[in-house]
Amino acid sequence: MATRLEPAGSTVYLYTTDAPPPAGSRWRSIARARVVDEISGEPVLQTIAVTSERRDLVARNASGGIVGLIARPAHVFPALDVLPVDLDMTVAASGFLPRRLSGTLGPIAGFPTAFAPLDFGEVALHRPGVTLAGRVVSNMTTPQPIAGATVTIDAVWSTLPPAHWSPPALAEPPDLVALRPGLHAARDAGAAIAQRDLALSAQAKVLLLPLAADATRARLSDRDGLGAGGVLVVDRDDPSRVEAIEMAHVETTYATDQPAWVTLAHPARHLHRTGAVCTDGTPQAAVAPTTLSVSGGPGDRVAVLAAAPAWPDGAFVEIDDGIGAREFQRIERYATASDAEGHFRLPPIARVALVRLRAQAAGFIDATPIVTLDYRSAIQPVTLRME
Repeated sequence: MATRLEPAGSTVYLYTTDAPPPAGSRWRSIARARVVDEISGEPVLQTIAVTSERRDLVARNASGGIVGLIARPAHVFPALDVLPVDLDMTVAASGFLPRRLSGTLGPIAGFPTAFAPLDFGEVALHRPGVTLAGRVVSNMTTPQPIAGATVTIDAVWSTLPPAHWSPPALAEPPDLVALRPGLHAARDAGAAIAQRDLALSAQAKVLLLPLAADATRARLSDRDGLGAGGVLVVDRDDPSRVEAIEMAHVETTYATDQPAWVTLAHPARHLHRTGAVCTDGTPQAAVAPTTLSVSGGPGDRVAVLAAAPAWPDGAFVEIDDGIGAREFQRIERYATASDAEGHFRLPPIARVALVRLRAQAAGFIDATPIVTLDYRSAIQPVTLRME
């Protein structure tokens, strides 16, 4: 400690400063990240909500997409010099899917004198998806609808191209499929994905209690034929809500024909009401296996593939990274046909900045407009004019 004389008017004081507190005893960033838009690479401008399962950390955010958790490390982690601490942080912003981050802080040699936060670096948020829908019409003074025109996505651009770009030179193949209901868990690039048809058991069960979105426990009328590791098909008769989820545990307290609790390996993504029909599904042999070429997170409705096999629309696929529990998704292809009034609708698309549509109909020249996706709306209207 340094001592010095400090004059104040006619009085001179002997002033001795206190030693600065150790780094770990001050208010510090415990975990931090910079949140950006996956498409543009720019910081997210919307207000970012930051949460954590730990209640002794304080959430903070700043301009430029900077977010984090703060605390006095020595107060909340007194043994950080020898014991590591698992941390989590979830970031969410309007127009994006929430993303949960997790990591380990410490041990830090010399703590609390020395301290460095857990840095997640740059974190890209994904968009929930937008549906391209509209009409195919003839390019006439009075446009007429074209029925039966095929509409497909035949090229994509994953990021916004630079100024004075040449579209064909930068186009990427449309090796992607839409997923329903959306990824249950984070999957890294390289995770295996293959068509796996599900043979449904004739033994139907019903939900005795609602199964809420994000819930993992289902109350069924019986457990006959069910077992851990099997696949439970929930809401079998509702194509818009059906989910196939592996069972992690089946209660065996009572007889097989009595009501039982089933614990699912992944949370349900939809609300399933009381009375919904459920059944066991047996995965069949894998067909046309490939891998994910881009990692995905919970809620992502698009799978970007190393190659796009000719899986049939509505088929079940199995995604397995060899680490967490496998999951099943129904796929939809980015191809459709216009109805009698020329209307068309494609599955929701995300993970890309632009797409090139191709409309084809007998007697007309192909229409190939490039569309910049507007993720501010759930549905983006598009009119395809053919000559």
